[in-house]
Amino acid sequence: MRAREVRGEVLAGPERRRRWSVEEKLRILAQSVAPGSSASLACRLHGISSGQLYTWRRQFRTGELTGFAPVLMAPAVDDLPAATAPIEPVRSGGEVDRPAGGVIEVELPSGIKLRLTGAVDAGQLRQVLSALS
Repeated sequence: MRAREVRGEVLAGPERRRRWSVEEKLRILAQSVAPGSSASLACRLHGISSGQLYTWRRQFRTGELTGFAPVLMAPAVDDLPAATAPIEPVRSGGEVDRPAGGVIEVELPSGIKLRLTGAVDAGQLRQVLSALS
């Protein structure tokens, strides 16, 4: 039996809380992801809750458990691939099928959907929208 101190008082009896070393935690984490094993099996074998195991996993991922934080290296701006030009759709005659002016899509509160491609005259668009509203 160990004596333990709670709020300044020394209590006799076994300590309820188990203390796991970092090495033990890492061993249990490795067992939980080993082929043929599972998190629940590792928890049952070591008498821990699944919540405790998942807390250790989070601590391992963030570096809290080992003191090492994961590092992600981003490529330098000069090493990034150059943007490629978009592929233009081609009609059977060989000419490029591209809308002059883009695409406008409108969904009215009534549920009517309107899609306009190419150059659109603002006045005509106002007349169409007011007729549909």
